[in-house]
Amino acid sequence: MPPSASQSDSAIKARPLAWFAWLVILGALAYFIFKNVPRYFVFTAASYGNYFWAKATWLFPHVVCGVLAAVLGPLQFLPRMRRDYLPFHRVAGRVYVVAVLIGAIASVGMAAKVGSDDAAYAFGLIGLALAWVTTTVMAFVAIRRKNLPQHKQWMVRSYVVTFAFVTFRLVENMMKAGHIFPDHERGALLAWGCWAIPLLVTEVVLQAGAVFKTRV
Repeated sequence: MPPSASQSDSAIKARPLAWFAWLVILGALAYFIFKNVPRYFVFTAASYGNYFWAKATWLFPHVVCGVLAAVLGPLQFLPRMRRDYLPFHRVAGRVYVVAVLIGAIASVGMAAKVGSDDAAYAFGLIGLALAWVTTTVMAFVAIRRKNLPQHKQWMVRSYVVTFAFVTFRLVENMMKAGHIFPDHERGALLAWGCWAIPLLVTEVVLQAGAVFKTRV
């Protein structure tokens, strides 16, 4: 059944908002990459800092795979990419899944090296890794079963968790500038908040149409 006039008008009105949202996301991602990532490719204690240098074996693959997933993710949502470059879309999707799996394993490895005084922070990283793998595997299983609507929804959830690394760093910088909470408390809060809160908001947005649709 073709979409009604009201549905078409709603889709047209939504496009500028979607493009604006993607511009904000890509701008934040570019800022995050250029400001935070280059130092992890200089393998010295001075570049990493004492705290992260002790975790460099896990941190480097985590950073590489996290950035790879963050860059590939937006390409998966482009309708033209899916329509005109389907083979690339499929290959990029598989690379995205592998990057998430490796990045999540590395995240757990880093969490294992966190001291007992930062247990809340460590468990937040583990929770992030579990959410990252779960949402991505669900998206992968959905597309393998040809369930396109569920694949799209789970890919949105997966990328929200992928973007949590950017969210963590940006919010941390703002909280530091505002002297909000000591470092110890701030890290524990953001380790959970950077993915749990965005995932909750995403779930509300994804399900709002079904919950509030007009009854026939």
